[in-house]
Amino acid sequence: MGKNKILFIGAGNMGSAIIKGLNKKADSGYEIFFYEPEVSVRCEIAAKLNAVAVTQIDEKIADFDTIVFAVKPQVFRNFPKDEKMAHLSKFVTEKQLVLSIMAGIPIATITDFLLNAKKIIRIMPNTPALVGEAMSVLAPSNDVATEDIEFAKEIFESIGQVEVLSENALDAVTGLSGSGPAFVMMFIEALTQGGILCGLTKKTAEKLAIQTVLGSTKMASESGLSVEELRHAVTSPGGTTIAGVAALEENGFRNSVIKAVRAACIRSEELGKSK
Repeated sequence: MGKNKILFIGAGNMGSAIIKGLNKKADSGYEIFFYEPEVSVRCEIAAKLNAVAVTQIDEKIADFDTIVFAVKPQVFRNFPKDEKMAHLSKFVTEKQLVLSIMAGIPIATITDFLLNAKKIIRIMPNTPALVGEAMSVLAPSNDVATEDIEFAKEIFESIGQVEVLSENALDAVTGLSGSGPAFVMMFIEALTQGGILCGLTKKTAEKLAIQTVLGSTKMASESGLSVEELRHAVTSPGGTTIAGVAALEENGFRNSVIKAVRAACIRSEELGKSK
């Protein structure tokens, strides 16, 4: 059996991260190609990645087994008006597996553009893909076979962990794991500033904050205990931690995080409905 020929439409930060992840897999069954319209960007990416540049959108698109849409949603929405990209709609076939990491673009919208496509999977990865620690959620259309889902999982396991859910869960996924890295970075910033307020240098405070979050998440992932149990374990009666927890609760810390996830979820819903 020959290698699966994968074409990435777009190879920005996320697309490049996936290609790098696939390239790390020893004896992988992939041949990786990418399309970028800008010549300078195309040459730069080809020099950095072990992938072959496709220079134009034509009937040869039908030769690929898998097509990954890794462009920004607003770029995709302009495809029908783009003289080059509009041709994709007639060159993509029903036999090909189409993967989309475009946030807020429903399967129905992709189907409307790619008239012949049947096997479509939406994926919501997050930015830790850049360091091989993504959380990706796959949402397949009804015509996607089990083996195709397993193949898509294999691709995204190269950059982190994978879950499979229905498409109607993706707005919530976007609000939590999609936007979550920004919330975590804000928490690290706040921890750092707290350390500075207490007399530490920025360099020291930031190092302590980053390692504290890193170590805490590893404990949550590997200890076998619930997050609540781990929090209780470090919260001694009358101690320093409970004083800090009380201050967080007084200032609405958990409620603010819950509202942030919900706000991001609602915005994802809005983007999915926009034309």
